Amino acid sequence: MSALLDATDKSRRTLRVAVIAAALGVAGMFTAAFTFAGEPAEAGEPAPQVAAAQR
Repeated sequence: MSALLDATDKSRRTLRVAVIAAALGVAGMFTAAFTFAGEPAEAGEPAPQVAAAQR
């Protein structure tokens, strides 16, 4: 804990930005997971270009 007390204002600000960015990233992943979780995962018909390339 003494390392945090000895840290400068600039390093504390950098650490705070990094923690906030990580928290927003995790929140974004959960938001995306809950957004797409209610939709059925079904494969549609392949696009005509893909079907032609598979021949």
